[in-house]
Amino acid sequence: MAYNILSGTVIAAQTYIPSDLVYGNIVSGNLSTSDAASVINVPRVSNATNNAILTNVGGDANTLTCESNLTFDGDSLSLTGELTASLGISGSYFMGDGSRLTGVSTSGGGTSLEVYGIGNADGNLQVGFNYGTTTLDAPRTWITPAGPSNGEIVRIKAPDGVTRSNSLTIAAYADNDIDGHDSIIIESPYASVALCYVTSGSYRIF
Repeated sequence: MAYNILSGTVIAAQTYIPSDLVYGNIVSGNLSTSDAASVINVPRVSNATNNAILTNVGGDANTLTCESNLTFDGDSLSLTGELTASLGISGSYFMGDGSRLTGVSTSGGGTSLEVYGIGNADGNLQVGFNYGTTTLDAPRTWITPAGPSNGEIVRIKAPDGVTRSNSLTIAAYADNDIDGHDSIIIESPYASVALCYVTSGSYRIF
């Protein structure tokens, strides 16, 4: 079987459809032994990176690049740099301390709080707003949450019946402390206090 070898510039012959206008120029061939590097108007990818997402370069539909700072492995989308959005960003939760988020409502602060009621008994406090649902008839102890995170806020509102003899003790869980103490004591009905977990093992009253 013979084959042809071409050199120089190839101009495709015009192909006509009977009784119609010129259909166009057509060149066919087998590119299995070539990367077609000199063929024009073919999208090409630069900076090939594993799992990188392709983006357009300079508005040229035939020029693409792999963004090494934006990758997707089928499970996680990873971004190195900043993320902006003209509308909202939603998620089931955000990881990290959220220190640069604005307008966020959480159980520890913001525009609304999770509310927890504790009856005439000892109890465990939660991040959010904790209040006594019934009159105390004996001294009680409420304990701060286990495993708190920096920035979490625990608010406490004492119920009726709290007196010097029927005091409400707010005790720090395990090795935590409250302004350097193991506990604080509320001795007045409807008194309140707010605690912020500021560093490992330590709450501050504010």
